[in-house]
Amino acid sequence: MEYGEERVVALVDMDCFYVQVEQRLNPALRNTPCVVAQYKTWKGGGIIAVSYEARDHGVTRNMWVDDAKNLCQDLQVARVRELHGKADLTHYREASVEVIEVMSRFAVIERASIDEAYMDLTAAVQQRLKDMSVNRIDPSLLKTTYIQGYPQSSSESRGLHQWLASLTPSSLGEQSSAGLQLTVGAFIVEEMRAAVEEQTGFRCSAGISHNKVLAKLACGLNKPNRQTILPLASVTELFNSLPIGKIRNLGGKLGSSITETLGVENMGDLTRFSQAQLELHFGDKTGRWLYDLCRGIEFEAVKPRQLPKSIGCSKNFPGKTSLATKEEVQFWLHQLALELEERLTKDRDVNGRVAKSLTVGVRQLGDKRPSSFSRCCALVRYEATKISSDSFAIIKSLNTAGNQQAAWTPPLTLLHISASKFSDAPSSGGITGFLSTETSLSQSRFSTSQLSNKSSLDAKSVSPCKQQHGTIQSFFQKATERPTIQKDGEEEVSVGGKASPAPKSASESHSGLNPNPPSGASEDLLTCDRCSQEVLAWEMPEHNDYHFAMDLQKSFSSSSSSSAATTSCNISSSSSPPPLRGGVTGSAQSSRVKTKIRGQSGPAAKKLRSQGGSASTLDSFFKKN
Repeated sequence: MEYGEERVVALVDMDCFYVQVEQRLNPALRNTPCVVAQYKTWKGGGIIAVSYEARDHGVTRNMWVDDAKNLCQDLQVARVRELHGKADLTHYREASVEVIEVMSRFAVIERASIDEAYMDLTAAVQQRLKDMSVNRIDPSLLKTTYIQGYPQSSSESRGLHQWLASLTPSSLGEQSSAGLQLTVGAFIVEEMRAAVEEQTGFRCSAGISHNKVLAKLACGLNKPNRQTILPLASVTELFNSLPIGKIRNLGGKLGSSITETLGVENMGDLTRFSQAQLELHFGDKTGRWLYDLCRGIEFEAVKPRQLPKSIGCSKNFPGKTSLATKEEVQFWLHQLALELEERLTKDRDVNGRVAKSLTVGVRQLGDKRPSSFSRCCALVRYEATKISSDSFAIIKSLNTAGNQQAAWTPPLTLLHISASKFSDAPSSGGITGFLSTETSLSQSRFSTSQLSNKSSLDAKSVSPCKQQHGTIQSFFQKATERPTIQKDGEEEVSVGGKASPAPKSASESHSGLNPNPPSGASEDLLTCDRCSQEVLAWEMPEHNDYHFAMDLQKSFSSSSSSSAATTSCNISSSSSPPPLRGGVTGSAQSSRVKTKIRGQSGPAAKKLRSQGGSASTLDSFFKKN
């Protein structure tokens, strides 16, 4: 068996998952052009999921329902439910749990998002090979299986018979071939997909190969409701025409850096470079990884994980709906806290675990990024009032209007709270024991609370909270930035908040572009078609609201685009939404931020507040009307 062919890995992806959930709730939607739209109905609402029947009419995600109906008169629309004044994704989350429960009976499962999961089939394949009593592979067991690199016409039965013929009887011994192992893995995935459909009613597609990267590529080759085997021998032909940005973990800054540095476009072009050359440009670790990856070889493990590592909720407030008073901020924090309390309580009862960390994030008016600021503190207890008050204490120093004022400046266009760092719930003592345990643990967590910048802390838009002993602020302090995972593995960096990195040589200038996802990667991720970012599923409807706000602003401010560009530069260094969890702020820079912002007062503070009222913003448009 060749290097890199030792494992059998599959990616399973639910086909149009949100649509399928709605179709199960309302069977009349089946086999019809159907979309799932946001609960907001302006222009019919933004579309977040599209059935294959609707796609045939040209309907796409992020299209307005009214525009989609011009393309498809018979379009059926299901809407995301509303709860606590925001999108309620409960039905989709619960359906995802059903699917994962079925899949977990067949192999080791790593939940990648609300509708995707990786499977390590290696052990299951080895056991199946031991149990095989005949040396013949039955094609009827692979009814929906395609083989990449083999003829796919119906007369060739998708190349299946040709592929099976290549698996000689001698392959069926103890030293089984890589091809045979992939084929047996495909058997298992066929069985698993059939079980998912039978027990949940949902259909899915899959990719079967030797690692996560190839499995993800294979999964998208023959959707829907089919699966594809991608042998290592077929990788060269596929990579010769595949853009680098399409590869998992190369969709962001690292992929762009490779293209710019080496002057290449397709993944196969990297094979022209030696390992030494790649290490020279991108550092030893990344260079070695790229050398293997361009040949289809990769070793990232499938980590057993069936539960999400964070539970959270968020809401956008675009335009004139931005939160401009303390009362509004406190009201909506409480609404989010009510939802979080409900979901955390249910998670504790069902999964026997409790969260220890609370994260609060905001976006300020005028900031082009999806998120401006995010901080963590101890999650003391599952109580909405406590969660909302702690959240408010964390962010109140961002209000430049002052503690004695009713106003909130600059207004907020996003609120987000989430819980993470789960551990087993106490086995005895009931809720009283849980609360007392959490209270005592919160003291020990004081020194390790985290400051997390989702889009790098901007000195011109964010003011760090001052630490005060005896208050909730004493539970958090600037520490290490969370490891992040971006769209297909955009630049991911883990940085210590106090440690200064050693100077890098020119040859190591790209070594920070770590392609390997961290162990704490976020789950429930969906890909935004507009900005190509990985967005938590429970944030997607609100994330789409962000794009709606930006689109509307552009449509009414094109005449003053020059002024708008000048204003935005004073707020953010980027005009397009960067990764939700990206960016790095070193300790020295953070120190400058603290000094500069705390010193702002008088005219400087007024200038900061006035930036939210620029004539070129969406907010000013609504206020004029």
